[in-house]
Amino acid sequence: MKPETKYKGSIKLSAIGDALGWITEFEKHTQSIKEKFGVERIDKFYTWQKTVGGRFYGYKDNIKAGSYSDDTQLLLAVARSIRSNGNLDHNYFAKIELANWLDYARGGGRTVKTAAEKIQRKSVQWFNNFYHFKINNGEINDYRQSGANGAAMRVLPIALANLGDIDKIKEEIFCNSIITHGHPRALLGAMLYGYAINQMIVIRPEDFNWENYITQIGLDFPKKFELSFLNKPELKEWLKEWNKSSNKSFEVVYEEVLIETQQYLRLVYQNIKQNISVQETLQKLGCFALATKGSGTSTVIAGIYLATKFHNQPLLSIIEAVNALGSDTDSIAAFAGGLVGALHGHNIIPEQWKCVQDIEYLDRTSERLLAISEDRLVEVHDNFPTQKKVLNNPRTDDFILNQEIEFIPLGYGKIINIDRQHTLTKGKYNLIIEANLDLGQSILVTKLFNDLNFETKLNKEKSISDIEHIIQLAAINLKPGVFDKFKDYLSKQKRISKDQLEMLKIIIENES
Repeated sequence: MKPETKYKGSIKLSAIGDALGWITEFEKHTQSIKEKFGVERIDKFYTWQKTVGGRFYGYKDNIKAGSYSDDTQLLLAVARSIRSNGNLDHNYFAKIELANWLDYARGGGRTVKTAAEKIQRKSVQWFNNFYHFKINNGEINDYRQSGANGAAMRVLPIALANLGDIDKIKEEIFCNSIITHGHPRALLGAMLYGYAINQMIVIRPEDFNWENYITQIGLDFPKKFELSFLNKPELKEWLKEWNKSSNKSFEVVYEEVLIETQQYLRLVYQNIKQNISVQETLQKLGCFALATKGSGTSTVIAGIYLATKFHNQPLLSIIEAVNALGSDTDSIAAFAGGLVGALHGHNIIPEQWKCVQDIEYLDRTSERLLAISEDRLVEVHDNFPTQKKVLNNPRTDDFILNQEIEFIPLGYGKIINIDRQHTLTKGKYNLIIEANLDLGQSILVTKLFNDLNFETKLNKEKSISDIEHIIQLAAINLKPGVFDKFKDYLSKQKRISKDQLEMLKIIIENES
């Protein structure tokens, strides 16, 4: 099988898993699925809706069939940050890709969004983006506690671009991961996924042996994932800051997570051997528990488990992940998809899945990553000045359909749809702009605006109400002749300020 077939399979099936799993990510019961889509299991794309932005300022995101979420958006952002030698430009990813991703993010979690906001501070560099934020119960969540899979979900391109160089894969993944996440579960989970891809992609489907594969990953696990690169200047500074405000050192916590993860791998091995159900296995991995369902290690191992258990029915590995309701369905399905795609290639993708968003761009991204891995990438960058309107963080609502725009850093494109939705809170609305970019990616940019027409109307109504009140007072307190002149005067005024109305009110009241 050609390497290109495997690269395209891995990238596309990762995006397909994400797109299918996004549909079920917040569903808890099959009954809900049946009511919305008329089926009990999701195995194809649907058009669906999602409320975004909360009850009072939110809008309905009308999601097209095959649309992917933040998992694939950030995977593509990482892919663009990889240079021709396989190295990541961490500063570019952090300050440009990640920061601007906030304008078109779909489905992003609080941790990654907070990291994307905080990285914009001038004093912060990619290796010291420490932050904290409040969660729902008022508790403070610290960067060091951020152990979810928001790092692992984006690192597939790093493994593909540096195929065969496992030390470089681990180091580049670690450095990219610490931009957003600080807990070892997030960091080890990301490195483990990169390692699993590296091992999978060189195996022919007919030669795959699940026992050998899992055994090889788990063999000498602590040594395999030791962090020998922490002596580099930026990482030494990061480690010093990490340990400054923690009861346990990073090294101690990392060792604990290594042991925990190795035990999870043993569990997966035994459960496949004993044919334990998917539901029970995912439960034992912590994929349904609120505290661990999004864990970087648990979800990556869940993806490894499904890809190996169903290696002879590769599409089923994705479908099982998608329908594991109550788990982090989109990320687990993306991990499983990336792995089975790396094993079987893109020829296993059925027609009904080929409408995944931006499929041609996914293919071009795969081709670029393969060229990097084979040390044959030559890129030409155009830096012509542009006169096109910039779509990033729109300040005014003056965009029109089919307008040519620029979105930094993704380049030029064209607006294909504009929607405006009023919020539950009066006087506000969401501007929703969909654009197709020349590079092949499509994005949705949203911005909350004040409804100027509504405010003008509201102010006018207030003014009319105030004037009517003044006239009523004048009719009572002024002599008939004076009242007629006063009323005539008010009718000729185009605009009367609130201060003027208040002064007139005082004068009239003092006439009585």
